[in-house]
Amino acid sequence: MSARLFAPVARFEWGYQLRSPVFWVGVVLFFLLAFGATTVDQIQIGSKGNVHLNAPYAILQTLGIMNVFAVFVVVAMVAGTVLRDDETGFAPILRSTRLGKGAYLGGRFAGALAAALLVICAVPLGIAIGSLMPWLDAEKVGPFVAGHYLFAIVVVGLPTLLITGAAFFALATATRSMMWTYVGAVALLTLYFVSRGLLRDVERDALAALSDPFGLSALSLATKYWTAADRNTRLPELGGLLLANRALWMSVAALVFGLTVWRFRFEERAAKVTPKVGKDRPAGDSTGAPAAGRL
Repeated sequence: MSARLFAPVARFEWGYQLRSPVFWVGVVLFFLLAFGATTVDQIQIGSKGNVHLNAPYAILQTLGIMNVFAVFVVVAMVAGTVLRDDETGFAPILRSTRLGKGAYLGGRFAGALAAALLVICAVPLGIAIGSLMPWLDAEKVGPFVAGHYLFAIVVVGLPTLLITGAAFFALATATRSMMWTYVGAVALLTLYFVSRGLLRDVERDALAALSDPFGLSALSLATKYWTAADRNTRLPELGGLLLANRALWMSVAALVFGLTVWRFRFEERAAKVTPKVGKDRPAGDSTGAPAAGRL
């Protein structure tokens, strides 16, 4: 019965997120950043070189970089779902129903993740619309190929979202604190940038590619020797270190989420009540009854 409730919970969470200001701020911000990077020379995301503004390489690199900054959007949208019911006082009502923790956590996570994916999709949408602007130099714009955008979302956007979403969902569940979840997000970004600097050597390319949860190092290595013509027309082969990176980190995400569900206690714990003897309470026997007064 609990499994049947997964879809209603996911739909509810999806609708809730679409009405959230965080969702719309994220969509508008990410769209404008991608649109601006495509249409304005002063705004640059990544180092595209002499390639088309809507080249497959440019789409992949821009989406990969924006995934890094989407960490805080993921925390706000995905990690907060498991804490919202306790904060609003709705959790005891849910615990009194037939809703199990699998349907509860899975539905919340799936609904919030689907909404967060729409925020990520605002990046390729901004590139696609920006490349149609009439003031752009026609030589800097290539043909529109829907497959390039779909590849970027499926290979770069969605796996990274699953990884970061599962990590911060687990952290919020364990700490029961949004503050510590945001601290974890800052720690992750700090560790990420430090590790990229330490793994710059050519001898460590394989380690750098596999240890990158955002997939940027693997993508960079897969396109390392491409010419401008290659970057304008080719998509990286989904194999080698790029495939290994995506498979590794998606497996980590599945493991983390599975452990989160396993350790989560859906039942409300009964509070222990310890009787206390106040100063103004008359002394009595062990049952708390007052002692008989003198005649």
